Amino acid sequence: MRGRVLIVEDDQLMGDLLRRYLEREGFSVKVASTGREAIEVFDLFSPDVVILDLMLPDVDGFDLCRTFSETGSMVLILSARDAEEDRIVGLELGADDYLTKPFNMRELLARVKALLRRREKTGDRVRVGEFEIREGERRIYVKGKPLDLTAKEYMVLRKVLLSKGKVLTREEIAREVYGSEVPEYERIIDTYIYRIRTKIMEVDRRLAERIKTVRGFGYRFE
Repeated sequence: MRGRVLIVEDDQLMGDLLRRYLEREGFSVKVASTGREAIEVFDLFSPDVVILDLMLPDVDGFDLCRTFSETGSMVLILSARDAEEDRIVGLELGADDYLTKPFNMRELLARVKALLRRREKTGDRVRVGEFEIREGERRIYVKGKPLDLTAKEYMVLRKVLLSKGKVLTREEIAREVYGSEVPEYERIIDTYIYRIRTKIMEVDRRLAERIKTVRGFGYRFE
């Protein structure tokens, strides 16, 4: 079983120990020591599981838990705070599991693998950064909020998201929507992109700006 794991831990020795252990088990791992760094790494790395320490120097760990859980990532809180109230609050805010320090590495590994199995069972969901494509619903969510897209807007945004980093021509996008009967007026794709950006902007302007216009070619999601 493979997956991407983000460790949010302000104790450098602990973070490095966890990273080395999980990498030996075949995981791709990133470590962040502050909440701000964790958000930046999260956007670029798109982890399947976040191992989150609640006691961070710059943000409330519970706020970070809510932020990550809303994107569809599995969150495992790993904290020295062992009060029952902390466990309850963490789970209510969207954490998928809660493990207290000190802990056994094998138990941590078992819990991470269990979270990945749970994630695989929702196979109709694909997350790209802070976007989540829910194939079964034919909807796309941003930060846990559904976008009010038409059927064609859904198909356009889905194509752009799943081609992250790649420049798509208007014709390529149009073929996703219309199949072999691509309309002569390919610029209709510009209209779809404009509407999609506007709807994303209602949630987060920064995310809307990640759909880049590549002059003379088409579009790219960064």
